[in-house]
Formats: sequence, C-alpha cells, structure tokens
Amino acid sequence: MCRFSLAVLCSLILLLATSTADAAPADLSGMYRCQGTSDQGTPYSGVVEIKQVRKGYQLTWTVDKTKYAGIGFIHDGYLSVAWTVKTVNGTAIGVLLYKVKEDGTLEGKWTDPSLNGVYDETLTPIKGDRTI
Repeated sequence: MCRFSLAVLCSLILLLATSTADAAPADLSGMYRCQGTSDQGTPYSGVVEIKQVRKGYQLTWTVDKTKYAGIGFIHDGYLSVAWTVKTVNGTAIGVLLYKVKEDGTLEGKWTDPSLNGVYDETLTPIKGDRTI
C-alpha cells in the first residue's frame, strides 16, 4: 500500500510538470559526479547523466554496478525528481529534490519507499561535459 501511495504521489507531481514547470534558467544536461549518504548511513559515489527532454529531464545514476532511472522538472530553482531502481523484490520508487546552485552544483535530499529517513546527495558537474 505504501509503494502504491508513493507511486501515485510521484505520478501526480510529474503530471503537474507540463502545467507548472518553469523554463529552466540553463540546460542542466551533462555528466555529474554524485556523492551522497545511503539509507544505511554509508557514503556512496557514482556518476549521473542528465538529459533535457522537452520541458523536463531524464536522469540516469550509476552507483557501483546499480543503475537508477528518473524523470523530473525544474520549478522555482529546484529540480524535482521521481526515481526507480529494480530490486530482487520488484521496482523501488523514490523521490529527490535538488536545489540548483549558481555554480551548476545540485544539492539534494531524497527518500525511498521505506520512508525511514531523508538522505543527502550532491551532484557536481564534470567540467567540459556540461552546458551552462
């Protein structure tokens, strides 16, 4: 039930994207280094590719050998993202909110279906592979 409710919430947020998304001040497309805190309290790192698609964005995280997929949109200086990952129990869905900083860094907070906490994640543009 919790996963269904989270999926419905994510869907509603993303449906609003077409009517409420602001024009992005700059294209966020490119490659980023990712650093964050896992739901186990341990640090993780990886890379994230962000692609602009119409009025939104597609994101692909690669952390160790695990791939996560997400979609999102920008509103009032924040990139709002719903993400998924395949697990042994099915597909996990989560949400993430990044503050778009002037230097191109994205500072974020995320949670997953367990709702046991809110965790940090920062994306730093990889120089030479980012449109500013």
